[in-house]
Amino acid sequence: MEDAVEQLDRLERSITACTVCDELVACRRRAVPGAGHPHCTVMVVTLQPDVIDEQGGRPGGTATLDALAAFMPALATGADQVYVTTLVKCVPRTGCDVRAPRDGELEACFHFLSKELTITTPHYVLAVGEETARYLLHKLFKDPPFKPGEPLEMRVFDNPAFRIVPIAEPRDLAALPAKARKEYTDKLRALSQVMGL
Repeated sequence: MEDAVEQLDRLERSITACTVCDELVACRRRAVPGAGHPHCTVMVVTLQPDVIDEQGGRPGGTATLDALAAFMPALATGADQVYVTTLVKCVPRTGCDVRAPRDGELEACFHFLSKELTITTPHYVLAVGEETARYLLHKLFKDPPFKPGEPLEMRVFDNPAFRIVPIAEPRDLAALPAKARKEYTDKLRALSQVMGL
């Protein structure tokens, strides 16, 4: 039986070899799989890889994780307990210009994220950004555990296998007025302690 490291290596090869989305394959420099601790406490999930991750050969979501660590330092100091990944595994482009992922691309990649969750067995999943959070909650719950238009950030959604906590994107945090940014940062630091980072 394969251990988690071997399973993640095999999954990375599958992601790298994937050619399901013609438009993404035509313009990608490389597929961008996730990475981190094979038995993580926390999985950080972002919408899509950053161009910096793609060009630098880094795991998907690393640029967001680095930016988020300014507000939640435990993500950096507890990196040995974290796995970082994205909903889509390629930087989405049209005519080689970066864009948001399309519904079909999200669906085509979801089985990769599902496998990452199964292999790494996180206790917490940090869903970074509104779009990421709503997509994950719709996919992981038969009946969405929120009402349309209801705010999701910093709420804890219990799934039988792990807890999902939607948080703001780093660029949205950076844009907050100083007082609101400090309050949100304090909440993130308290969340880090709850998660055991």
